[in-house]
Formats: sequence, C-alpha cells, structure tokens
Amino acid sequence: MGAPAQHVTFNVLPLTFNREAALQYTGIAPKLFGQLEASGSIVGRRIGRNGELVYLREQLDSVTSRLFGTVTTDIDDEFEGLGRG
Repeated sequence: MGAPAQHVTFNVLPLTFNREAALQYTGIAPKLFGQLEASGSIVGRRIGRNGELVYLREQLDSVTSRLFGTVTTDIDDEFEGLGRG
C-alpha cells in the first residue's frame, strides 16, 4: 500500500506583532522603539485582540534594514569559488 501520509508543518512568521513580540523580533531596545514610534517611523494600529496595538512585520523589517543596512544572502555567493583549484 505504501507509507502512511505524514503531517508537514511549516513555520511561518506572523504578519503582525504586538509591542513585546515586535521588540523580540527586531532586537531593538524599547527606548529606541519608542523614539521610532514618536518620529512616525513605526506606526502601530489598534486591530489586535481587545484593541491591542499591533505592528506590521513588513514595516518592522523596513525600519530594521534602514537602521542596520540591508544584508542579502545570495546562495550563489555561498558556493562561489568552490571546486576551484
């Protein structure tokens, strides 16, 4: 008959984070996070449970990239030079 079907689970990052999770996700200090909110660089919306303020992951990624610069990992770069004498 064949092997029984196996359950596959994919770990996917959420699209939004509450403040605590946003701080953990970005690694930004709470004081800097507050400054970014005050300047309008990070804008939360009250759409979470019981009107909780949530932040869009895309915005958090963008702010973090601007702070630290963009780091790209191209798989071709990882293998460049392999097999050369």
